[in-house]
Amino acid sequence: MLKNVEGDVIGLVKQKGCPLCGEENDCGVTKGEQQCWCMAVEFPQHLLATVAQEPKSCICQGCLNTYKKD
Repeated sequence: MLKNVEGDVIGLVKQKGCPLCGEENDCGVTKGEQQCWCMAVEFPQHLLATVAQEPKSCICQGCLNTYKKD
């Protein structure tokens, strides 16, 4: 199952590093923007389950792409 994270991100994101690899996640919300790249993509539920219940940072595009390849 895929999940769009737009409703889950605003107000929760506080860190710029990916919770999986620690690299820069290019989060628009932490840059003061209204939206983030992650709001336009869908994340597999299994990938979201690997991070904390209350996300404090976005999963980066690299980790998302790697997960989708596998």
